[in-house]
Formats: sequence, C-alpha cells, structure tokens
Amino acid sequence: MAGEIVFYTHPMSRGRIVRWMLEEVGQPYRTEILDFSTTMKAPSYRAVNPMGKVPAIRHGDAVVTEAAAICAYLADAFPQAGLCPASGPARASYFRWMFFAAGPLEAATTNNALGFVAPAERARMLGYGTLAQVLDTLEGPCRRQLHRR
Repeated sequence: MAGEIVFYTHPMSRGRIVRWMLEEVGQPYRTEILDFSTTMKAPSYRAVNPMGKVPAIRHGDAVVTEAAAICAYLADAFPQAGLCPASGPARASYFRWMFFAAGPLEAATTNNALGFVAPAERARMLGYGTLAQVLDTLEGPCRRQLHRR
C-alpha cells in the first residue's frame, strides 16, 4: 500500500511501542505530537480516533488505532521488514503473544500499578484472572525453552 504514514502520538503514551515498530519497518513517516487535553480532543483528531487517544497512524487511506493493531498492520503492510512470520504455527504464536501482551498482560499490570485487586471470587470477571496467572502464562514458554537446552 502506497501513501504517507502519519504517526499521531504523545511522548508519555504507548506511542513508544509504535515508534519502535515504525523504525523496524524502515519506512519514512511523519510524526504529529498531540496534547492530551487539547489537540487529542479536537474534532480534527477525533476524525482519526473518536476516543481522542494515541497512538494512531494514517497510512494513505487506512487509519489504525491501538498499539498492537498498529504493529500487526505495519508488519503486514511492509513484509520486506520480516517482522511477521508466514502463515502457520509461527504466525499463530505471533498473534497469540502480540495480543496477549496488549490484552491480559497490559490490563493486569495496569490494575496492579493502580493498586486494584479483584476479590478472589470475582477475579475471573477480569478476563485475565490474576496478575500471578498472567505472569505464569507469560513465563511458561520461557521455562519450556530453558528445559529444552
């Protein structure tokens, strides 16, 4: 897909993840730094992301929001960078861990940082259970890898 890439961000946002990916794909892009309380809430930016949040990118006519979605999109849009495995088990694992990081891991670590702990009988309502369960899930493949050596 041809077209300019415009990267909407703020230095204190999850945009750092997207900037890393933009650098990895090696394509030129233009950065627009937005302010949390003014330009992010302006009608012109809400046309890009109705939630008024960053990061977001515009690539030609395509608009993508959410850091993991942007990373997956860029890997697909620029296959020459070799950042996304071909179809099959490796690609399945790529999507699994990409979205695990963006979903359960981020939710669990954010709630932990905020001091929020669900009562044990309601933990399953969170979608990730507990921080310990998320970390055990994340560490499992690492432990299996170490045992293979």
